[in-house]
Amino acid sequence: MQTDAIVMEKPQSLALASIALDAPVDGDVVVEIDFSGVSTGTERLLWSGRMPNFPGMGYPLVPGYESVGRVVEARPGCGHKVGDAVFAPGARCFGPVRGLFGGAARTLVLPGARAIPIAASLGEQGVLMALAATARHAIAGGESPDLIIGHGVLGRLIARLTIA
Repeated sequence: MQTDAIVMEKPQSLALASIALDAPVDGDVVVEIDFSGVSTGTERLLWSGRMPNFPGMGYPLVPGYESVGRVVEARPGCGHKVGDAVFAPGARCFGPVRGLFGGAARTLVLPGARAIPIAASLGEQGVLMALAATARHAIAGGESPDLIIGHGVLGRLIARLTIA
């Protein structure tokens, strides 16, 4: 099985490539991606080569962890069915190409437990799930912030959750 994916070959080198997908096993889902976001923080660090080193980091890699799609194959034990709308926080299914994040591909193979069910009506807004979780964790202590500095997507989500 093949997929088209964005591949960062090295810092400041990006390509659209056809790459092999690992075969799905029991417990996995195959997801066709409809929408994928770009994290201006993480992807900028990957692009520039300034991403801190941690296990699994390296090039070439498929970036992206903000992807929404639908299940097109549901292996036994995956907890999903064909047609389910899911948020896919990336995948490691690209053979020799690293998938540390791995969401910027047309098709993903990932464990069913990592495919988070969402309402299909969310459409492209579903890509905000990762940032919404970060915003929620930022205010999880119970007290509302007195000041939110930064008016990017994360700052706006924190503000909206604070007044919700």
